[in-house]
Amino acid sequence: HCSAPSATPSAQENVEAARRCLDAYRRGDYEEASLYLAPDVVWEVGQELPAQGPAAVRDVWRRWDAEWEELETVAEEFIDAGDRLVVVVRYRGRGRFSGIEVNDLQFEVHTLRDGRCIRKVEFPTRSEALEAAGLSE
Repeated sequence: HCSAPSATPSAQENVEAARRCLDAYRRGDYEEASLYLAPDVVWEVGQELPAQGPAAVRDVWRRWDAEWEELETVAEEFIDAGDRLVVVVRYRGRGRFSGIEVNDLQFEVHTLRDGRCIRKVEFPTRSEALEAAGLSE
C-alpha cells in the first residue's frame, strides 16, 4: 500500500513507546499496552508458537498472568538499533501452580515501524539479540 511518508520516530520515542507498553502491561492494562502493537504484529516468545496480531498477544499476556502468582517484569536496559530496539528484561516470579521461582533475564529484539512494534523475538543471550538487531558487542 502507498501512504504519505511519516516522520521517523526518534530512538527516544521508540524507547518511550516500549516503556509505556511495559508499564501498562504491568498494571494489567492490556488495551493501553496494545497501543504499542502494530495490527500485523508477530510476538515470538520462548518455546511458544508466535502470536499474530494484538488480540493474540493479549491472550498470551492473560495466560501468563494466570500462570504466575506474582511476576515482576523490569526492563533493565534499552539499546537503540535504528528500527530495532534491544530490550533487556528481568522476569522474577513464582508459578501459581508449580511454586517454582524464576529469576530470568531475557533479551528481546523489537522491530518497529512508525513507532509501533511489528515483531518481538526473545533471545537467551545478549550477543544473539545484538546480532539479530544488527549490532555487535
